[in-house]
Amino acid sequence: MAVDIEIDRELLIQLTRDLIRFRSVNPPGNERPPAEFLGNTMRELGLEVDLQNLEPDRANVIGRIPAGASGALVFTGHLDVVPPGGQPWKHDPFGAEMIDGVIYGRGSVDMKGGVAAIVAAMAALVRSGLRPRADIVLAATAGEEAGLLGAQAMVERRSLEGAEYLVVAEPTGLDVFVAEKGVLWVEVRALGRTAHGATPELGVNAVSFLARLIPQLEAYPFLFTESPLLGKPTLSVNIIEGGNKTNVVPDVCRIVVDMRTVPGQDHEVMLAQIGEMATTLAREESLDVRVEIDVENDVGPLETERTNPLVEAIVESVRSVRGVAPLVGGVPYATDAAYLAPGFDMPMVICGPGGRDMLHQPDEHVEVEQLVQAAYIYADLAQRLLR
Repeated sequence: MAVDIEIDRELLIQLTRDLIRFRSVNPPGNERPPAEFLGNTMRELGLEVDLQNLEPDRANVIGRIPAGASGALVFTGHLDVVPPGGQPWKHDPFGAEMIDGVIYGRGSVDMKGGVAAIVAAMAALVRSGLRPRADIVLAATAGEEAGLLGAQAMVERRSLEGAEYLVVAEPTGLDVFVAEKGVLWVEVRALGRTAHGATPELGVNAVSFLARLIPQLEAYPFLFTESPLLGKPTLSVNIIEGGNKTNVVPDVCRIVVDMRTVPGQDHEVMLAQIGEMATTLAREESLDVRVEIDVENDVGPLETERTNPLVEAIVESVRSVRGVAPLVGGVPYATDAAYLAPGFDMPMVICGPGGRDMLHQPDEHVEVEQLVQAAYIYADLAQRLLR
């Protein structure tokens, strides 16, 4: 490293555990308490802080080492977590127990541990006296686990204007991922005609109609070019709802389709193809069915070139801290980068502590050593890009 950096391990451990204890489960989120706590902590560590109010009990928080010039390096992480789930835990999901160098709890990996590592890195940089050429920023968001609410708000408010690089601290085992799939969630609603169950011929069964549409959706040859980093797109029908009584022909049914897309696919074209598929089925079967299509989530895929200075720098930072070169690849899901990267026209990478196999799992946990290594990587990267 170019300047003497020492990560405060105790600060990092305590901050991780403190953040886990906030029950910021989404839904509903309740990210304001951890955002306020994190903001107060960052102020005490010498960072500038901006708390962004969103919905009641929901907030983003931005911490900054100011330099007064454009070209900021932005680290991002979210403060909401998924519910603990129905499977039993051996450890209290919000107890933040630490046993043999491992911290347990919901959010330890996804991704309060990553947020804590960013703060520890920024605190170390402040103590070192580093004078970066541009701002170093933590953008801690609300609502990532459902709709990327906080990231959208940051784009709408132009909160990161002038940013040049984006690092997402989602768990990668400290490998480096430079691509993520797009997300297209589509609700297809069929409106038929109700009738008595004894005379189904007098009605138009919306459940039956969508049951026949589903296999067509699953088999439809949406155009794509397989991505070396992301592979093929996927489509999964994950919700179906319809009918309210055994002896009543259902006149309304809905399905929700989860599509994960790769670079080169056009979401607008795909939506049009779904609509045409439903219209054609109704016409071919001479059914008086109206089909409505609503988009619940629509973010495009991302890919940063391997030769981008951000990628080259973070690969070297990982190599410097860990002594081995990281794997460079892609992930099949979307992160806050889906809004932040195109919203501020900056390249993105994903690199964070903890294994992806811990995502949304019972007894989620992270090794303290990976948290510390992540903090050193982030501090090293800031020096490489902003000295």
